Amino acid sequence: MTYVAEARPHRRAAPPQRRLSQLELRLAESRVSRARIDSHVRSLLGRRNEAIAAALADKVSLAAVAAVVGIRAANVKRLGGAYQDLHYSGAHQEWHLAGLVALVRQLEAAMGDKEQCVERLRSDVLKGLESGRMDVFRVAALTALPAERIRELMRPAAAH
Repeated sequence: MTYVAEARPHRRAAPPQRRLSQLELRLAESRVSRARIDSHVRSLLGRRNEAIAAALADKVSLAAVAAVVGIRAANVKRLGGAYQDLHYSGAHQEWHLAGLVALVRQLEAAMGDKEQCVERLRSDVLKGLESGRMDVFRVAALTALPAERIRELMRPAAAH
């Protein structure tokens, strides 16, 4: 059998890819931003909960931890009880409270970033829908959010 180059079928040219507009690119990039921020918030929550447990294991008062963290004492006790493997380390109360204050500040900053990201997303979705070039399902595909979540995002904006 002899190979003849012209005997094999020619490949069809792929149709040109549709280029995304700037708004569509921002909507697609918001998916990555939201995922990064959510991952950071989860990480900080885990670190905060572990720091709460370490503080309680070192006999820092429940009321002091609750005051620094800003949650109810019952929730502090519940979060601290989830870590059974922590034992008394002898660290000073001030050290634990300073670490918790730093974690709470980082968590507040991350939550602020998350709120800004949601507001940018809401603004971009509103622009896309008002322009008439996109519908809810196109926005949902770009942002990797369900169409119902897109509708929920738009409800508060309509109330303003």
